[in-house]
Amino acid sequence: MEHDGHRERLRLRYMEQGLRGFAPHEVLELLLTYAIPRVNTNPIAHELLSRFGSLHGVMEADPRELMQVRGIGAQAATLLTMLPQVFKMYQQDVLKPLPRLDTYDKLARYCRTLFVGAVDEAAYVLCFDGQLKLLAAQMIAVGTPSEVSVIPRQVVQCLMRHHAVSVALTHNHPSGSLVPSQEDVDLTASVSQVLRGMDIRLIDHVLVAGEETFSFHLNGYLGEEVMPPADDGLLFAADRPQRKLPPRRR
Repeated sequence: MEHDGHRERLRLRYMEQGLRGFAPHEVLELLLTYAIPRVNTNPIAHELLSRFGSLHGVMEADPRELMQVRGIGAQAATLLTMLPQVFKMYQQDVLKPLPRLDTYDKLARYCRTLFVGAVDEAAYVLCFDGQLKLLAAQMIAVGTPSEVSVIPRQVVQCLMRHHAVSVALTHNHPSGSLVPSQEDVDLTASVSQVLRGMDIRLIDHVLVAGEETFSFHLNGYLGEEVMPPADDGLLFAADRPQRKLPPRRR
């Protein structure tokens, strides 16, 4: 049908440029396609704007009043009136204070919360600003109860998206072992090398096993060239002894 092609064109426009250049009725058209299947939503969008005066008026209307417009059912009314409330929650979330994970204890405690109840290995990238305030904690891979595969490119994509100045990695061992595998060691080395070339600081790689954690930084895995002694006092002691690597996990 012709309106099916119109729906797809609207979606492609949004994917390419966001809502820039969209008229109010086109915004409503696109939204309604997700609640009203196989119907031309253009006339419905125009009727909504005619009746309620504006995009704001439509979304702030009582759902029961919206359902008086022909073509608007409970699903469409719910979608339209829910969006302002979702945006308010989004704003509150954006504006809440960012946690500052500027000691190993804070970092380890936060990492443990990411894996509560996890039965499979997973890996996260933690992105920080220059004051070690957390910008994002993004899962980049999930695997099996015994392994997870990560490639450095996934880490780079995450930190570029969030404009990170510093980065930490964390993953879990549901088996309970706090001994990093050779794959864990190799991944840390690879990520360290990539980030060093980007002048981005890898502050730690935290292994979580239940309530216990293992710091790659504190155990000498990162090396002084990656985590130099800092005079800003932001993270960890600079004079930790360098320890031998634990035996390879079987």
